[in-house]
Amino acid sequence: MKGLRVISLLVVLFICGCSAQYNLPLHECNEDGVVLWKPCSQAQAEVLSNSAKGNDILQGAACSAWLLESGTVKTADYAKSSQIKLKGFLDKNSQSGLGHYLLAYLIAKEAQFAPMKGLDLVPRMEQEALVASRLSPDVDHGGPDRFLGQLYLKAPSAPISIGDMDNALKYYEKAVKIAPDFAVNRLGLATALLEDDEVEEACVHYKKALTSKYFSKKLLNVDSCAKLVKACEARKATEK
Repeated sequence: MKGLRVISLLVVLFICGCSAQYNLPLHECNEDGVVLWKPCSQAQAEVLSNSAKGNDILQGAACSAWLLESGTVKTADYAKSSQIKLKGFLDKNSQSGLGHYLLAYLIAKEAQFAPMKGLDLVPRMEQEALVASRLSPDVDHGGPDRFLGQLYLKAPSAPISIGDMDNALKYYEKAVKIAPDFAVNRLGLATALLEDDEVEEACVHYKKALTSKYFSKKLLNVDSCAKLVKACEARKATEK
């Protein structure tokens, strides 16, 4: 096991990347009437978030998440303000795994757009994602565990923060078990394995990702995925 290294924190939840990539594919999924990654407007998010209905509030938070992930909105203030109604909902509905997942996501987007606050926000991200993983691990194709895998992989290690390769691998493996045909999960696990010098196993998951149902070549455009491609193509060449 390679020793953990202190690395700069740039928390993004998408795949195996270390910078925001707004042209990456987002796959809509219906979670008990709340549709994640569905295109929407800020006006729609506001109306939904101010509703008295629980599913509307969740849909409003999901809309805000799409606006931030798609690059339609790019401010920490918006990410932070989008959390207010959702927190109120969770005060009364603490068993909503989807609600905790969306809150973790919005906190992470706040950290992405206000990196000087990133380290301070990590414990809240972790707390909300752990609750989501316990309550609703299947949400967003294993989203809570994928989130945690990325967080533990990208965060600085102790004593600065919570970065931990063992935890990164643990949660990415859980995400793959939940949704093995979701390419994002496979690529995340492959990236973590590569960082841990497990090149052979990393390339096994990389190869499976290429043939998975949700694969898109755009997923390989992120910096750390490019590193994965290079390593696995080099390995393939030596095996010929």
